[in-house]
Amino acid sequence: MPLHEDICNSNSSRLELPSRRRALALALGLLPVAPAGLLRAQDSASVRLALSETVVGDVNLNDARAAMKIWISLITKELNVVIDPKLFSTTQEIHDRMRRGDLDAVALNILEYRQIADLLDSSQIVAAGGPAGLEQYVILTKGSAGYRQLGDLKGKRFCILKSPRMCLASDWLFTILDEYHRGPVEQFFSSLSVDSKFSRVVLPVFFGQADACLTSKRGFETMCELNPQVARDLKVIASSPSMVLSFYVFRRNYHGPSRQKVIRAISGLRNTTAGQQLATLFQFEELTLRDSSCLAPGLAILDGADRARGHRATGGRKG
Repeated sequence: MPLHEDICNSNSSRLELPSRRRALALALGLLPVAPAGLLRAQDSASVRLALSETVVGDVNLNDARAAMKIWISLITKELNVVIDPKLFSTTQEIHDRMRRGDLDAVALNILEYRQIADLLDSSQIVAAGGPAGLEQYVILTKGSAGYRQLGDLKGKRFCILKSPRMCLASDWLFTILDEYHRGPVEQFFSSLSVDSKFSRVVLPVFFGQADACLTSKRGFETMCELNPQVARDLKVIASSPSMVLSFYVFRRNYHGPSRQKVIRAISGLRNTTAGQQLATLFQFEELTLRDSSCLAPGLAILDGADRARGHRATGGRKG
């Protein structure tokens, strides 16, 4: 499996997808457990909202179901708007339904956005706000090892964190290696491992079982707070830009009467107990209305990776 797919695919195995998707459907009110008031709100325009599994990630599905049902019930009552949530496992399903006009809004990551950007209206994006809403990647090494830059890691053992928030990790790593003419990722390091557990990515570097790792700055800072020795022994030798990676966005030319209501509902998620539970489950501090400029850093990484791959394909860069 290509490195890019391995890092980004943090869901269960394909054999587990039917049961997982059914559980997620229950969590989002797709099956006949939705509140009766949601289905009988005759005076409200229904907003068809798709949520990608890349945004849902790994959560406690029972908690998500309870919190989502309560939140949707509150929004239906307070704002007189029906949110009709749908969940799909692939970008293609979302793309097809969006092109047919079967969806009004979608929550997705920046990789998926880039594939269907022509169908979406980026003038209004609802994304996590403040510094906590931005994701940044770091490459860590042990300070005593003497590595000062990425080039020093040639032939070394490398670990990468796999999670929904790491969806641009492979592209960023590919880009910076190409920038310094370091060759393909798989050939640059002597060994390359991927793990979804933060501790199994960072601690091997701490204990000398690996030479470096690529992980999230937020996760590293959290570990440093819990274990000051990690902060003393590990150091950052490369950092990515700060990026918005997942967000809500409307279909292009969708101007339904409930659009602004939905923006208010999503932006004010944390104003309700159910919304606070969802924020905890999906790990965000607050959601705020932004414009397309917030996507520029992440899109620049993807564009840079495409250019680098183009150079490699035409022999413009030597490994």
